[in-house]
Amino acid sequence: MHEEIQLRKSGCYGDSMTQTLKFIWSKIQLPIFVILALTVAACGSTGKEEKKEVEALKVSVEAFNDAFKWEDFLAASSFVPPGKKEEFWAEVDKFKGKVRVVEYQVRDIQHDVKSPSATAILHFQFWRTDAPTIQTVSFKQHWYYFEKEKRWKVLDSGFGVMTRARAPL
Repeated sequence: MHEEIQLRKSGCYGDSMTQTLKFIWSKIQLPIFVILALTVAACGSTGKEEKKEVEALKVSVEAFNDAFKWEDFLAASSFVPPGKKEEFWAEVDKFKGKVRVVEYQVRDIQHDVKSPSATAILHFQFWRTDAPTIQTVSFKQHWYYFEKEKRWKVLDSGFGVMTRARAPL
């Protein structure tokens, strides 16, 4: 009994442990993706800038969407350029506490190496807290490569489609 009380107090019991692990995982995912992105960006062994740029884009798309899925909006905001921050936080306010992402998949990334723009096509499964029915939606995210920072940033997340979605009849 004494051990059970200690386990409950330490947060390592049942659902508390699951929540703790989810929290820890959500906090380490972004740094892992950022390290991978920087590694890919710094890697000069292939000599192909295009390949490095595409890999950095893939890593950025995954890191941004993972952060959003786990509601780590501060981490996600690091992928938003300064001129889009206000719009991003307004979108977060519409999303937070109202939409829960179950899973997502990056279906395609369209990028012409001669252009600093790219489009990611995503497929999301989610549910709204006011109508807990799993819904699916596909949409585009628009990305831009900022040469000065050597980073991809999202210009349009496309998440508005989920805040506007309603459960089917």
